[in-house]
Amino acid sequence: MKKLTLSVSAALLIAAGTLYAETKSSFTERAYSSVIKLAQKGDPNALFALGEMNYLGIGMKKDYKKALYYFLEAAERGHKKAQFNLGYMFHNGMGAPKDYKKALYWFQKAADQHDPKSMLYLGDMYYNGEGVPNNEIDYAKALYWYTQGANEGYPQANFRLGEMFYEGKGVKTDLKKAKEYFEKAAEQGHAGAQFFLGQMYLTGKGVHKDMKKAKRWMQEAYMNGNQDAKKVMDTYGWEVVIKKETLPGYEESHSG
Repeated sequence: MKKLTLSVSAALLIAAGTLYAETKSSFTERAYSSVIKLAQKGDPNALFALGEMNYLGIGMKKDYKKALYYFLEAAERGHKKAQFNLGYMFHNGMGAPKDYKKALYWFQKAADQHDPKSMLYLGDMYYNGEGVPNNEIDYAKALYWYTQGANEGYPQANFRLGEMFYEGKGVKTDLKKAKEYFEKAAEQGHAGAQFFLGQMYLTGKGVHKDMKKAKRWMQEAYMNGNQDAKKVMDTYGWEVVIKKETLPGYEESHSG
């Protein structure tokens, strides 16, 4: 599986019955006390908040074991973000030994609640044969979960589908479908998909060769951090053209 990144927001602290964001600099004992009281009553949002506070080190030292404990308490009460975080932590051995079976279990729980990122990671685990019997790769299930994630509008899931159809992994190679999925992800700002589209137009693979479109997508990919796109642009002597609307303050100066 490609490197995962744990998506965690600033810890949600609950005080006076209202959710609000609390940063490390503004953390207070009073706020922490409010969360603890609600957590002791089994409030899943409060338990999740305590998990994030321990994971991020907000108002305390980072403690992955405690974070795992609170995420588990929240997850067992149906909190899908906690379920995703558990999957991530078990997959990466954070706060507990690495356990792909448990990771798969919790990703499945969150995916069943329509969490798109969990759908993606389920697809990745089946694609790589992680946490499944005999570590057997299951492209059919990977395809299914990537499709579910794509249906939820998740860019990386669209990209994964594009890769599968482009490379013919578990499916018959279909460059038309690959292009469709890459386009969806590219329009959502996915740098990898933008690079693939640029390559397709550059080489004419699966599309009519179009240097103008190749340049456009390579530039988009580079602007979104893809260094391979920069190498291609340098090779062809293409300069990066920064659109006015991407400049800081452009929207403010052109609004109203």
